[in-house]
Amino acid sequence: SPRFNGGGSSVRRPTRSARLVERKVSATKGSRGVSIAFDNPLERGVAKQKKDSTTEPPKLLTRVQELRLLSKLEEAGLLSAAEKAGVTLSTIEDLGLLTKAEDLGLISAAVDRGTPGLLNAVALALFAAGPAAVYFLPEDTPTLVAVQAVVALVCVLGGSAAFGAATLLSKLQARTN
Repeated sequence: SPRFNGGGSSVRRPTRSARLVERKVSATKGSRGVSIAFDNPLERGVAKQKKDSTTEPPKLLTRVQELRLLSKLEEAGLLSAAEKAGVTLSTIEDLGLLTKAEDLGLISAAVDRGTPGLLNAVALALFAAGPAAVYFLPEDTPTLVAVQAVVALVCVLGGSAAFGAATLLSKLQARTN
């Protein structure tokens, strides 16, 4: 486009991105409008992503050892109680629980850094769903009152479990010094 500087004129060349937009803007007969392609600097390789420790998977077993979780479980008597209830490592192995957990994606979810945030969101949704069920369900019959109580109880217990799991996972995924 011409540009006037005082008495003379000079022609200004469009930038690379302007040429790209001019090339990509198209309105064809029967189209719903104009499509504009935006230039992504990451595709050109101009901006390089900074590699930081958030991309590395957390070392859960190292954190379990650092936090001395197994010792704390033993001191609390939970391991003895589990053994008395018949839950032993050989029982877990015989039932194939670790394989099932892996098939369900629970082990990969444990090392995913987004899982604690997702669990917190689930906990908040459950904490909101309990009172919402009590508010919106009518209290016309004793059966509906019982349904309100059961839904509220399940939501509170589920939200508490999700919040506890999110807290535990975030502590296990914390960066080590």
